[in-house]
Amino acid sequence: MAKVKLGQGIAGLFVIGILIVFVVGLKVQGDTVGVGDKAYDFVLEGYDNTSYQLSDFQGQTVILNFFSTWCQPCESQVPDMLALSKEYADDVLVFTIVKTESKRAVERFIDRTGYEDKLYLFDFDLSVSERYGITGQPETVIIDKEGVIADHIIGSVTKEYIVEHITALQ
Repeated sequence: MAKVKLGQGIAGLFVIGILIVFVVGLKVQGDTVGVGDKAYDFVLEGYDNTSYQLSDFQGQTVILNFFSTWCQPCESQVPDMLALSKEYADDVLVFTIVKTESKRAVERFIDRTGYEDKLYLFDFDLSVSERYGITGQPETVIIDKEGVIADHIIGSVTKEYIVEHITALQ
């Protein structure tokens, strides 16, 4: 009898868990922007203590690279993102959006790796990540010159991969 009640309890918790995931998924899905949508405009604080508003960069291709300092795939793609930012500075703006971490965490990351970039932006409360449907890291969103989301890439990317995508937008 106790085994049956335990099994029913576990099954009940499982069903409740599935319902929670479904309800949260519906909430996030309703507020998110995706490929083909106008990019969600935001203001985030940068590593350099400047506020950056996405709409200020309309007319440029913008790369939003969602990132965490502890994420190994994120770290491995930083050199490519920095190279892309330098090589295509006239045409493309690359923002590295740091999810929920402090400036001190980014300082430690820079000290450890040497990957300094003034365009680290802080999404302390995940509000921007949620609007773009970011569920992990790294994830990259490409926004065209008209402010429309052209691509959303889940996982690591290389400079060459991004260049291929942005060249198609020119």
